[in-house]
Amino acid sequence: MSREPRIRLNAAPWISHRRRFVSFCVAFVVVVTMGLASPAVTRAGDEELPKTRDLVDLVREYLDADEARRREMREEADSKYAPLEEGRSLDKVRKLMLDVAMKSGPRLKTSGTNYFYSERDKRGKYIAKGRKSKTLFIGLHGGGVGSGDAGSMASGMGGGGWFWIFPEVLEKTERGWTDSDTDRFVLDLVEAAKRTLGTDPDRVYITGHSMGGYGSWTLGAHHADVFAGAAAYAGGPTPIYAGDGTTTVIDIVEGVLPNFYNSRLLFFQSTDDPRVTPEANQAANKLLLDLKKEHPKGFDFRYYEVDDRQHDPPAEGYLKTQQWVAEHERVARPRKILWQPVLDWKKQFHWIYWEKPEYGAILQAEAPEDEPNTIDVRVLDGSRKLEGISLLLGEPIVDLDEEVVIRVDGKEAFRGIVPRTFSTLLLTLPRNDAKLLFDARVDLDGI
Repeated sequence: MSREPRIRLNAAPWISHRRRFVSFCVAFVVVVTMGLASPAVTRAGDEELPKTRDLVDLVREYLDADEARRREMREEADSKYAPLEEGRSLDKVRKLMLDVAMKSGPRLKTSGTNYFYSERDKRGKYIAKGRKSKTLFIGLHGGGVGSGDAGSMASGMGGGGWFWIFPEVLEKTERGWTDSDTDRFVLDLVEAAKRTLGTDPDRVYITGHSMGGYGSWTLGAHHADVFAGAAAYAGGPTPIYAGDGTTTVIDIVEGVLPNFYNSRLLFFQSTDDPRVTPEANQAANKLLLDLKKEHPKGFDFRYYEVDDRQHDPPAEGYLKTQQWVAEHERVARPRKILWQPVLDWKKQFHWIYWEKPEYGAILQAEAPEDEPNTIDVRVLDGSRKLEGISLLLGEPIVDLDEEVVIRVDGKEAFRGIVPRTFSTLLLTLPRNDAKLLFDARVDLDGI
């Protein structure tokens, strides 16, 4: 699979005059420091944060900026502001920044057929249905070149007492869910649901049939820190064939299987399916079982294979297996992470931030339960470079009031107190997710 093009992460933000008035009336004073750029702690400036109105404007500017300007703003924060201290003042900072971020974007229409990006151009079509719920399911339709529509899934899926969004691919191609920035469109819908419905970030799931099954596999893996689980029907991950003219599958394309370590996965295959033959799903099942043996605390999955449904759903319908997936909630800050990045614009995965993620490398980061405040980092596949990788730290991974130890490939590479920094809050703010908002980090460059 080729790399996706870099895109801007945020549309131009907005905030109502009323919200600005309320935000500006919130009073606080707090101090911050810079994030670590090396194993050593570097002294930052000593100024206090800007007043509330200026901070609101700064946050809005940051969210609207491109990557180069965001980097400049973080460097300015590092050189200007003094250390953050845990307490009520810092809580107010986090709350205000998240509040501005959550208000800085479009909202979701909660019923019927709608267009997220442009009603006039009919761009960003989605169908919303179901009761207003903290649980969100994204339902992906099937199709291919020139075919597929959101209505086909909206008529076949739903229920569970959940809120459902059925997006339509931006371009109807063979792999529409990963072409033409459609994956970013899906994430934009999730963010809009958080703003509009108060969706619980730990209860967001993705599911689909046929090409939608492929999309559930792929988006569910690439963004396993967003989706608590995936349910894929009659559609598989992209296989890698032996190249000997047979249908022998020797692997699954990068960026899929390792990323499911912390999420729940259900995939369904009928062996007599004339459109999606079983080789890819059968190979994925075997490879996941191998990964489960190697990493026994992860990879919570079920493979559901029958021989008489052709390209149809399970005989009992979708809901029963989707309910099993929905029993699992996302763990935003797991003690162990496996991440194999393939998108150069996907920089944060749980508590890892990678400025220039290396395509196909498998990064493992773990905070062992029997060694408090210790983190082990290894590159399991790919180069041994750790360029641009930052560990985002906080509870329950480590206690920032105590010394933190970081080992790289088994050797101690850092030991010390990790300061809380305003630049780290800025770095992780665009996720609009309180559990993925961090205020301390260690950069592994130079370690």
